[in-house]
Amino acid sequence: GVFLPHLSHFAARQGYSGFEFLVGIPGTVGGAIAMNAGLTVFRPRELVSVVESFDVVNLDGTVETLKMGDIHVSYRRTDLLDGKRLILRARFQLEDVGNPEEIRQSTLDHLAERKRKQPLDQPTAGSTFKSPPGSKGAGWYIEQADLKGFQVGGARVSPMHANWIENVGGATASDIHRLIEYIQKTVESRMGVTLEPEVQYLP
Repeated sequence: GVFLPHLSHFAARQGYSGFEFLVGIPGTVGGAIAMNAGLTVFRPRELVSVVESFDVVNLDGTVETLKMGDIHVSYRRTDLLDGKRLILRARFQLEDVGNPEEIRQSTLDHLAERKRKQPLDQPTAGSTFKSPPGSKGAGWYIEQADLKGFQVGGARVSPMHANWIENVGGATASDIHRLIEYIQKTVESRMGVTLEPEVQYLP
């Protein structure tokens, strides 16, 4: 699939605005649509706001075109995560063509804003947990539970942003899974808050 930061930079070079917020999200177009990726900090926006339609292939091999209104969409989730359909391609409704240099600068501003608080220079899968109800993000609870920098094998809670897990060298899927479970148990025990993973597990 197309990597979201690549799509963001490509659109900027063509003078299309609307993809700037995707520049720091580590994922692909298909995955981002399936889980309704977006930002809840800095300049909040979700991918659903720019998707016009997309094509999927069903388990029986048939292909159909859908719009976001044809599926159930919620915070960081759509019913495309049921594994019964695969996204083939997508069409987007962007803003009017503008000055490529201005849009490029806006994209770079988005990226710089995120780099100040998120470990974009490290191997990660982005935000690990969904934001729980209320005004506090998942990272705040993890930090309050004193877990910043906590490590299991090669997987570490980022010292920069507690809701990001970094691969500091040789991390296995098991390391990351065990760290996620430890974070959940610790935050629930110390803070009384249940954290729901935003990352998706493959069977």
